[in-house]
Amino acid sequence: MNVVVLYSAGHLGSAVIMNKLLTMPGVNIVGVVKAQPLTLSLQGRTRVINHLKKVGWKFAWLLFWQRCIQVLGYLTTLVFPFLRKRLKPAWKIAADHNIPVFHCGNINDAPCQQFIRQLQPDLLISAYFSQILKKNIISLPKIGVLNVHPGWLPVYKGAMAYFWVLNNGSDRGGVTIHWIDEGVDTGGILARKSFKLKAHATQESVLMYTAVIGARLLGRVLKRLMEGKDPQLHIIQTHDEDDLYYPMPGEKAFESYFRQRRFFRIRDVLSVLVMKKYR
Repeated sequence: MNVVVLYSAGHLGSAVIMNKLLTMPGVNIVGVVKAQPLTLSLQGRTRVINHLKKVGWKFAWLLFWQRCIQVLGYLTTLVFPFLRKRLKPAWKIAADHNIPVFHCGNINDAPCQQFIRQLQPDLLISAYFSQILKKNIISLPKIGVLNVHPGWLPVYKGAMAYFWVLNNGSDRGGVTIHWIDEGVDTGGILARKSFKLKAHATQESVLMYTAVIGARLLGRVLKRLMEGKDPQLHIIQTHDEDDLYYPMPGEKAFESYFRQRRFFRIRDVLSVLVMKKYR
């Protein structure tokens, strides 16, 4: 089965899904669409400033520091041979396996559409991708578009579900594999799993659990598809469940979170990079 992976630059969840897909029998990654971070152009700087005003400088600084740790951890695994069984960044996987990569500002633009069309994929797989797909992209693959959503649907639709479960004081997190349609997290649900949140969980640790569990669920869904089973027969009905949508958290939401929990722990990030945790 030929797949194109949609991923976000520097996102550990995206990297976990890419590493798992690489080892799945029958799955052939024929292309990667990479959502670029905001640029340093005049327009890009304006968007950065507006984003910082929304989320707050404290969150922005912690996110920057976390990315620095990721880079340092990856470089460390290159230096020490006994750490070679590591989580590879998506760009490294693409380079090692000659997988073409398209760097997109907006996935719905014509150049990205042409890139995907020429690869003729059976599936698109959204791995913590940060953009909303429109009909012109959704209609390109032969089978459809799957999303690994880091939350229990339909209760936690929207952005950063792994943040909101902690901020809301929930005792369980979740992850869902679903079809992407023209709504936001509204497509048919193929698989989902909940897990207990630990007392000292951070949004980063919850994210990683959703990625690892999500990769396993994705593997089961892909196996069913490759066996020729009708995916519509496996749609999970959720008529009796709450249907809630959460936007990207703003500064007030982050301040509320920081009063309760840490954003991430250095040891957790490093343990993910050398594949010693969440397995």
